[in-house]
Amino acid sequence: MLESRTTPSIFTLSNLRVDKNRPEIFAVTSGKGGVGKTNISVNLALLLRRLKKNVLLVDADIHLGNVDLLLGIRPSATLAEVMSGEKTLADIIVKGPTGIDVLPASSAVLDMIDAEDQVIKRLGDAFLGFEHNYDLVIVDTGAGIGRNVTSFSLGADKVIVVVTPDPASIADAYGVIKILLQKAPELPLMLVTNMVHSEDEGENLFKKMNLMVQRFLHNKIVFGGAILRDEVIQDAVRRQTPVVLEYPNSRPANALKLMTRNLLKLPSKDASDRQSLFDGVREHRHTTIGKINDQTS
Repeated sequence: MLESRTTPSIFTLSNLRVDKNRPEIFAVTSGKGGVGKTNISVNLALLLRRLKKNVLLVDADIHLGNVDLLLGIRPSATLAEVMSGEKTLADIIVKGPTGIDVLPASSAVLDMIDAEDQVIKRLGDAFLGFEHNYDLVIVDTGAGIGRNVTSFSLGADKVIVVVTPDPASIADAYGVIKILLQKAPELPLMLVTNMVHSEDEGENLFKKMNLMVQRFLHNKIVFGGAILRDEVIQDAVRRQTPVVLEYPNSRPANALKLMTRNLLKLPSKDASDRQSLFDGVREHRHTTIGKINDQTS
């Protein structure tokens, strides 16, 4: 039986440190699509908003971006209209539940980002006059190791990698972790195990992944928590209401709260090294993916 909707309990965290002049960026990524990455991004943004922080959720998933569907919102414009001059960046921001802001995806523009530095510069210049409205930016990246995906992740202050027990997901998640840590060994990186049948399964999966990272990459990752398979998640998706709002006291919602706490405990980059969203993308987009691919094969 599905858990009935109840009033969300107060969610407080005291260890969030945000630079006053530039928002902190959290990227949520995965090696394989269909692992629940966007669902985690959406719920993370809502949980952070409960801290009375101004949160911008960026849908940067070109192929499977469905932030709007999960939130039950309908953007009237995207970055494409910004680039054409029809809209400003502020014009296309959509207000989501609890007051989060959403920057809708645009496959055409993100494809241009992959090809042209000038496009990134124009977006960056527009965002510079806008970013100080936010304390936190959550980027829902695409899946895999494409240049756009790795650029958004490498430009972030902290990264969540989502993995499931599926062997393909494990292999692809390790590939993403390897690329990110080879390019940025000090990047704060947290693994979240999703769609597991028990907390033990999720923790064992993390231990397996972390052992591989320690043995072959001479580095380590942090465990963000395990999110169990639960019918309330699919029901929330059907209702187009995030699970932390629809079923705030459910097992998945509690796991997401724990994940958020663990993310905030994770040491971040020094505030003086913090970059603007599109500045980070521009800096890291020239990563030589081909050479890294050879190393991960």
